[in-house]
Amino acid sequence: MQTHMRTLPRLILVITLAAGLARPSLLASPASAPGDSLIGATDLLKIRQLDAPVLSPDGRSILYTVKTIVEKPDKKGEYSYHTHLWLAATDGRTPPRELTHGEAGASSPQWSPDGRRVAFVRTENDKPQIWILPLADGGEAVALTKLATGAANPRWSPDGRFIAFTSTLDATEVRKELLRLKAPPQPGWDAERPKRTPGDTADWFDKAKDVKRPAASPDGTRQEQREWLAENEADGNPRVIDRLNFLGEADLEPQLKFTNLFVIEIREGAIPLALTPGYRSIRGAEWSPDGRQLVFSTEFPTTRHPDRELANSLELIHADGTGRTTLLADEAENFGEPRISPDGKLVTFLAQNVATNPVYAPVRVGFKRLGDASAPWYADSFDRNAGNLQWSADSSHVYFLAASNGGFPLYRVAAQPQATPERLTAVETGVDAYDLGRDRLAYVLTNPADPYELYTADPDAKGPRPLTTHNSEWLRDRQVSLPDHRTITRPDGTVVDVWIIKPARVDAAKKYPLLLEIHGGPQAMWGPGEASMWHEFQFFAARGYGIVYCNPRGSGGYGYAFQHANYQNWGPGPGADILAAVDLAAKEPWVDASREVVTGGSYGGYMTAWLITQDHRFKAAVAVRGVYDLATFFGEGNAWRLVPYDFGGYPWQKDIRPILEANSPMTFVDRITTPLLIKHGDTDLRTGFVQSEMLYKSLKVLGQPVEYARYPHATHELSRSGDPRQRLDRIVRFDEFFRRYIGEN
Repeated sequence: MQTHMRTLPRLILVITLAAGLARPSLLASPASAPGDSLIGATDLLKIRQLDAPVLSPDGRSILYTVKTIVEKPDKKGEYSYHTHLWLAATDGRTPPRELTHGEAGASSPQWSPDGRRVAFVRTENDKPQIWILPLADGGEAVALTKLATGAANPRWSPDGRFIAFTSTLDATEVRKELLRLKAPPQPGWDAERPKRTPGDTADWFDKAKDVKRPAASPDGTRQEQREWLAENEADGNPRVIDRLNFLGEADLEPQLKFTNLFVIEIREGAIPLALTPGYRSIRGAEWSPDGRQLVFSTEFPTTRHPDRELANSLELIHADGTGRTTLLADEAENFGEPRISPDGKLVTFLAQNVATNPVYAPVRVGFKRLGDASAPWYADSFDRNAGNLQWSADSSHVYFLAASNGGFPLYRVAAQPQATPERLTAVETGVDAYDLGRDRLAYVLTNPADPYELYTADPDAKGPRPLTTHNSEWLRDRQVSLPDHRTITRPDGTVVDVWIIKPARVDAAKKYPLLLEIHGGPQAMWGPGEASMWHEFQFFAARGYGIVYCNPRGSGGYGYAFQHANYQNWGPGPGADILAAVDLAAKEPWVDASREVVTGGSYGGYMTAWLITQDHRFKAAVAVRGVYDLATFFGEGNAWRLVPYDFGGYPWQKDIRPILEANSPMTFVDRITTPLLIKHGDTDLRTGFVQSEMLYKSLKVLGQPVEYARYPHATHELSRSGDPRQRLDRIVRFDEFFRRYIGEN
């Protein structure tokens, strides 16, 4: 459900919910002197989110993106996000400068091989396109693509003459493209002729063929009725669904969409060449070092519907669209993020076994020799989920990120069998994104004192140096409170990481309320390197709350056994771990144990509701975008696969239904007496807003104190990328609700 871990899309198939280096000053600096101002709710609007650092070919500069929140000029109190490209010198001698401006924004920057131009993505008229910005010679950015289906993920060819990119087409658009090219689709699932009834070979949707269509009439023959119905479907009224994964994030998705790969020459008027037209999506395309081929992942070639296919294969294709070959294919494995080594001898990739239970199977780093039939090998000794692969310049190592023990460190592993990965950065902080050059590392760092800044270091992650002050500048006069790490050992031997944050200002003569925060997932993970919770934690600390959070069994970042410990056990096991963390924090001398409150989102919303059915210590609770009845969640959320994967079956199975009911807060709703605020987004289809309606209505019928807040047009990502005004309302409404029941300090 809730996504806090940096994971590779599609490699971890279920939606689950640098670093510290030698950081002598990073964690010591924020112990601000008395008199500094405290973090407020509106400081959310000041946070700059840095991402996508890319080193120039000569290693002297770094492109990166900065997302800001800007008040709309014509609507006071209304805000929008702007993302733009920035340029920083790696020697730090000149201040970073903004390269793009305006409302259209810019993302996904990529240097040309000669370092004179930049390709990036800009969205105008609701469609992303590839743009080229000349840096060396100056001038305005110019659109390279003008596709009706849009363009994304630009990648320069090694000689700088071409750019590979992707475009996402629906089934009808794919069909038109195949007809235009007079090309058959690649082997795999065939969407060419959708069928309405057994033996029905009529093509309902193909309006591209030059054929005479029957008349459309609701009172005509069966064929005429079908034509009339087809016209209604084409207008989206009704939306007819025949696929398994029909729920998107904010709306229904009746039509499948397919990401195809294209190449375009960098010249005015160039027409893109479709390399992979058809009904199989490609991901993670990268050029070979000699520029002759591209490597990518795509659905395993099968006749299964794409909604049911979990495996991905690795393929190579020549840059002119010929010679497409399979590099790795195994219906039990999901391969992704292929990267060919600079010397052209090896390909590295990610792999996850999907034959049994992919929600728990680790994402491994793999290697295969190119040009022979030898079997791949894996860094199997690494019991974490890897992602964001990059080769070292000399082809000796592969770098990657992996959530681990509350942080998001950078690792590397030698490109040799039986090599053991080496952690390069500390687990107390988080590397959000990084790039690796010949003699330099660039990365975006999150630490408890500062949510995002750009750093540079040597390839061993030694000698870290900040290059930006996007957030540290406005934080100079803010007092923040640092997390104190503890561990608890449960009766069964499980060791749980716990963090306790004191109120920003503590008067020894007073005691303070304790706020329990619960992460989502359930396979997510929190820790000091978590950027998405930075402002919320600091806001509540500034408001006089102590905060406790932990990674109970089932959390990611601790290996297979720890994560699998919540199998068929979403409530009792993790819930007991969390309450033990609260017990630990309540022993702090500044805590008023009679004023404990709790909140969480997604799985954390589920757990909030679960806890108050089992325990009555909390004076108030806020459950956000949660799941409360696991059997109905199967049909109401696009994260429905959590039911079969985490519980071993489906609601209609007699041996599974009792397990779902025993783990559902709705089963015990009549035990809830804690005042509860329920929150959900109007268009949140990841968990399904009906879940919150059921919980609210049940508590109203029972006469319990409950309140329900629904956010218009909000998805599951409200707290991270939603409407800034709604994000502000969210945390202020938390505080106001809690204060009704715990009072002021």
